[in-house]
Amino acid sequence: KETKKPAGLKAANQINMSLKQIILSPETLAQLYTSPVIDTQSTEKPNPVKEQTDTIKYLGSNKKNISILVRAADAPFLNDKLFNFLAGILNACKLNMADVALINILSANNAGYTAINNITNPEKTILFDVSAQDISLPLQFPHFQVQRFNNIMYLSAPSLNVIETDKAIKAQLWASLKQLFQL
Repeated sequence: KETKKPAGLKAANQINMSLKQIILSPETLAQLYTSPVIDTQSTEKPNPVKEQTDTIKYLGSNKKNISILVRAADAPFLNDKLFNFLAGILNACKLNMADVALINILSANNAGYTAINNITNPEKTILFDVSAQDISLPLQFPHFQVQRFNNIMYLSAPSLNVIETDKAIKAQLWASLKQLFQL
């Protein structure tokens, strides 16, 4: 009589298994990123995922009240490549994941800016591939323009995919980030 192996063990024994086939839940992903990816000086571990009663989840500890909103259909927050790119952007701004709240609006149940702001209490919000209309923000402003509304500084930018591949757009983003964070 053959003993059945647990599904996870069976999959791990497959020789041709690809890392691209592994799907991690938001909770597992949060456990993997329990401390800042770049910050080597901090001794505190951030509380990576916070779930509120209205189901808006975010990655990071939000210590500096900076919300980063993204649109990612292929991952709970961002795929590894774009997460690493974002971490590099944060590092250039002298920030890390402990300082921000990263929200994938596709997982936020169509939450508007008021619901998001009630949870993250941001001083600054960066929108990557998220329009003001997507979060019911009652104003319009172009990419890379720092815009103040209700005592919050907003910055809108194209998707991280677009920014990563275009040197001119990276330069525009950097100029705006310097203004936003007074670098």
